[in-house]
Amino acid sequence: MNDTPLVLCRRTTEQITVDGVLSERSWAAVEPITLCRTDTGDAARFRTEVRLLWDDTYLYASFHCVDPDIWANMVLRDAPLWEEEVVEMFLDPNRSGNAYFEFVVNPLNTLTDVFVLNRWGEFKPLRDWNAEGVKHAVVVDGDPSDPLSEDRSWTVECAIPFRELVTAPNIPPRSGDSWRGNFYRIEQGYEWMEYTAWSPTGEVNFHHPERFGTIVFTSETA
Repeated sequence: MNDTPLVLCRRTTEQITVDGVLSERSWAAVEPITLCRTDTGDAARFRTEVRLLWDDTYLYASFHCVDPDIWANMVLRDAPLWEEEVVEMFLDPNRSGNAYFEFVVNPLNTLTDVFVLNRWGEFKPLRDWNAEGVKHAVVVDGDPSDPLSEDRSWTVECAIPFRELVTAPNIPPRSGDSWRGNFYRIEQGYEWMEYTAWSPTGEVNFHHPERFGTIVFTSETA
């Protein structure tokens, strides 16, 4: 796992308004991580930038996705959103690789959250699990309902309550705590599909916890 990436998650002292706009000073102060093709590690067709922040209550994550043809249809929570265009965040707070949390958001701001058991050769997603109190918002520069519209990008902002991430060794995290995790995007064009990741998995399959990167919480403020 020495070749997997590491990111520092900086603390925010601001009140973050989860509206998809990313107008807070803290977001601008965070260096983004970018996604690459999950199967090969090659550069993605369209850029995706991910930023992280935290405070005593929430882990904040934002995704900015360049996208000339944004589309989505699903509006019900816990729908199989991965069949459309989405961003995804996998979190493994206790670094076990056996149990982790999956959060998926599409351009219509629909949320799917799953608690995943992935151990002893058995993959079991618990789709009835819901994280209470998750905040999420999407701003679309375009029109996901019109396949002929001239789209440009979509931005996701979300806040995950630490109290819902029950496998974490410390709630809230302590400075220096490290989690495992990964960030993904599914981009569907008219003639292609592209699967991208922060830490490439080597195939078109995001459920490779051994390939998760490391998220280190730091008291350094953004």
